[in-house]
Amino acid sequence: FIFITGCGNRQKRPAAGRKIIVTFWHAMGGPLGDALEAMIQEFETQHPEIDIQPVSMANYSSLSQKLMGAVQVNAPPNLAQMYESWTSQFYALNKLVPVDSLIHTSDGLTPEELADFFPPFIENNTWNDRLVTLPFNKSIPVFFYNIEQLKQAGYDQFPQTWTELRTMLRRLTSRKAGRYGGAGIVNEGIFGTLLLQQGGMLLNESTGVPEFNSPAGVRAARFLAALVNEDSSVYYGAGYEPQNDFLAGRIACIQSTSVSYAFLKPNLTFRLGIAPLPVEGRPAAIGYGTNIGIFRTGTPEQIAAAWKFVKWFIEPEQQAKWAVRTGYVPVRRSALAHPEYRKLIAELPGLERALKQLDYLAFEPKTEIWFAGRRTLGDALEKIIRTGTDAQTVLDEAARQITGANRK
Repeated sequence: FIFITGCGNRQKRPAAGRKIIVTFWHAMGGPLGDALEAMIQEFETQHPEIDIQPVSMANYSSLSQKLMGAVQVNAPPNLAQMYESWTSQFYALNKLVPVDSLIHTSDGLTPEELADFFPPFIENNTWNDRLVTLPFNKSIPVFFYNIEQLKQAGYDQFPQTWTELRTMLRRLTSRKAGRYGGAGIVNEGIFGTLLLQQGGMLLNESTGVPEFNSPAGVRAARFLAALVNEDSSVYYGAGYEPQNDFLAGRIACIQSTSVSYAFLKPNLTFRLGIAPLPVEGRPAAIGYGTNIGIFRTGTPEQIAAAWKFVKWFIEPEQQAKWAVRTGYVPVRRSALAHPEYRKLIAELPGLERALKQLDYLAFEPKTEIWFAGRRTLGDALEKIIRTGTDAQTVLDEAARQITGANRK
């Protein structure tokens, strides 16, 4: 069963009366949901004629299922978070209002405002030369590290290449102290980043053919497997266990996304540093998070009100607030200079350098094929790590599975 709830502790409202009601399906929970609730209330204070009604689906899997079902019966919400592979399906079915049709109106965005977005976010939201959605909750991949533990090992800054990182992880690992050098490093995002930095790609989006089993992909998989199985310097765990062990001092650094800061900060007992992903080859880092889309099933008034909320949410001031409250990154360059966000940069050593990744951020394939293909790749990486099976063999089989599923 899927339980659908309103965001946070929001109390039931009186009848909306003449207000324009905009339903908004999302997957924000915990402190992130609280931050979204606060943002919505601030918007409604400034726009009393609009009633944004958030509906939390608890997680992205539930959100995906509910959206797919609602679209099939032509009853989607007015607004929703959505990953690119979902958007590809909705856009192909003509269920979305491309935002570029709203941007180029009297109540739209100026060319200067559009140019203020980091280019990767515009590219990520573009289909067939049309800007269809806009970035919503975007995060960057980072390493969080224990500053004192690194200093004790002789490091004043975080490694800038993967080779240097491997050396540091070995040095930080201590069987006597019961400490691993790192955790959270083995995942599809890091594999994809290593692959892109070496000139490879996950999937040829034009043909639908997987390419992660190329020589660059095999090298990436073997590198990750070596951290766990040869060096024994990386803890291969799941869920929140690595994060809890990091907070307890049993892991010196963890790979995560910037949004994890919202969960780490209340429990910190040591000085925390943050660093961008190392680079070996061309600069590349795979970003995370969803975009926001407007469905065309609403009335003209609802579509206009939904756009008003989206436009407000992406203002530099709101982006700075959202980023400070959640750990997501501002999607517009000018928001980095906002006084509230400058305080966060001063508070978190290394954040400004980590934000440089916004200029060369990449994203996973947008196609429907990758919606299931990503899980197949994840299973393949887990098999390589846990069983020690040859990376080429496992990646080839995963590529065949994806290709076969695509042909059905």
